[in-house]
Amino acid sequence: MPERHSDAMTTTPARRGPGPLALVKHLRGEGLTVIDAATHEPLGRIGDGRQPHALAVRPGGRWAYVPYMGSNTLEILDCWTLSVADRVDEVGTAPVGAVLSRTGRYLFVSTYGGLPGDDRPGLAVFRTAGERVEPVAGLPVGKAAGLAVDAGNDVWVALRDDDELLRLGGTPPFDVLDRFAVGAGPQDLTHEPTRGLLGVNNADGDSVTVVDTRAAAVLGTVHAPNPRGGTAVPGSDRWVVGDTADDGLTVIDLEAVRRGETDATATDRISLGTPTAFPDVTADGSLLAVDAYDDDRVAFLDPASLDVVARVETGSTPRHPRFSADGRVCYVPSVDADTVTVVDVDGVRVGDPDPIVATIDVPDGAAPAGCFRTDRGRYQ
Repeated sequence: MPERHSDAMTTTPARRGPGPLALVKHLRGEGLTVIDAATHEPLGRIGDGRQPHALAVRPGGRWAYVPYMGSNTLEILDCWTLSVADRVDEVGTAPVGAVLSRTGRYLFVSTYGGLPGDDRPGLAVFRTAGERVEPVAGLPVGKAAGLAVDAGNDVWVALRDDDELLRLGGTPPFDVLDRFAVGAGPQDLTHEPTRGLLGVNNADGDSVTVVDTRAAAVLGTVHAPNPRGGTAVPGSDRWVVGDTADDGLTVIDLEAVRRGETDATATDRISLGTPTAFPDVTADGSLLAVDAYDDDRVAFLDPASLDVVARVETGSTPRHPRFSADGRVCYVPSVDADTVTVVDVDGVRVGDPDPIVATIDVPDGAAPAGCFRTDRGRYQ
């Protein structure tokens, strides 16, 4: 029988020392629900902003930086004591992304609207020192959305209104190094660090652009309706992207894109009977989890065959499933059920009819819409 945990507390108890956490985004409530990712126990709520949109964790794992799109603020979280160490009230309008440079020295926050002291949107750059941040630059490059940092410490920025992907240096003076034309309305970026690949979801162009960050070159753009999220399957040449308006998934053949094939031969469509958004895959590439907009079940697929292995009932509108680093469990927030379901991955593989380890209630009306895992690595 799975455990049922009552509503997460609205205050946060002290937590000493490091340890893996699951930080669950609240779409409508304030802050994030914190879960001990080793015991699956809810630890409480952290943060006071509205609509947390990204998480950047400094090397060492203690300090995390969260931009809040709904309140235009940035919070610095202490992941050891579960407290807000500091807050920046002037970070820009509608901050949506946050990444750290390779050393953690600089924090980049992308904004849809104006930067402090400037009417234009772009990037706010901070120098970090644990719980302290110092603004060092405002780069009015345009309506900035998804962000990524590559192995060479270059920063990649999706420019939503310019149909461009920007590459700039990750250290002062943060010069613009390249501009690449992509599809219409680039929004999400997904970085695959092992192969140095970047997937750009062109939300207005029904397409995904694949970029080789090591060569600083666009490999190609393929058709993908309503693209959102994305994940590269380890050990294969498949890139999987959600479809927020229609049905199922788009699966991109990366080898075909490298050969210059960008027509229908480079993609497959997988029907799941529901719009999807944020697929995730285990680190060994053996199991794929897919969320649902019009279902109360999360789907698990075999990435090799693309067959559905199981559909696990979690709660209405399961969104943004997230595997642990060791691949043993998957956390599934359900927006309309105000719950987070912990699914046992081995149970899914062997066909257990009830592979649920625990169901965690979040505060009523919080609408959990995503899960950040502090044990998944900074550049995934």
